[in-house]
Amino acid sequence: MIERATRHFGNLVFDRDAIVRAALRAYVETSFFRIARFDFPAAYGAEWTGDLQRGAFVNFDGCLDYEVVAWIEVGVVGLALGGGQGPIQQLDLSVDAVTGGPDDVRGAVPGLPDDLEPALVLATSMLDVGPDYGEKWAGVGFWLYGDRIGGTLFLFHDPTLAWGAHRLAAWGLLHNGRRLPLCCGASHPRPGKIVDNHARPQDAPAHAIMDAVVDRRLKGPTELTATELETLLLPAPKPSQLLGAQRMLQKVGITWPGSPEIPEDPEPRS
Repeated sequence: MIERATRHFGNLVFDRDAIVRAALRAYVETSFFRIARFDFPAAYGAEWTGDLQRGAFVNFDGCLDYEVVAWIEVGVVGLALGGGQGPIQQLDLSVDAVTGGPDDVRGAVPGLPDDLEPALVLATSMLDVGPDYGEKWAGVGFWLYGDRIGGTLFLFHDPTLAWGAHRLAAWGLLHNGRRLPLCCGASHPRPGKIVDNHARPQDAPAHAIMDAVVDRRLKGPTELTATELETLLLPAPKPSQLLGAQRMLQKVGITWPGSPEIPEDPEPRS
């Protein structure tokens, strides 16, 4: 764990295990969003790959902005895109230097320790590509390695001018193990602009259940209970939405009561 004081975001605290837990928590929220009794999820769209030892999580805002956090046993790499400002716009990557690989965004994580190279490769694999030149699309980043931290998130004179920086700062402002939702249009996660009604009393039972499920999963594969689902789910969710939630949760080792293994979505026809 390491703490870094910033002028625009306040004190940011980064911890490898806390980030992994918050990524799992955000992914669970996304799986239940629109079929469960809560609003304001940490991620409106999410992707997950790997496991709790080596994996990555992508948080989409429903538009073009997103961030990726990728972790291995020794640390974390985070990359973000905001406002369509990728490495050409923010990291001075020349068009001729585009490779479509990690080197496109290496400028976002200067000083990256060699041991974190697998995390950079994993994070890069989850990025979109730019529409014009095929560059891996991220314009700001950070890395965490033991008690060391770096990245352009901390190098911009005014981090709020770095498109996507606020999305990465959110991972240093976790609240009770949760990556909080950003307010619409917020460029300063702090003070007061990182969340939008994140602690509504009517949402508390759902959040308590999701916390319990995540904490169980950190110890090993787990299954939701019938009581948890009864409390969590809205009445009569659409079968397709339930199946989608089951598939997402199965990917991270969380299963449904009495459900056999759920097949993945079929491959699209060519």
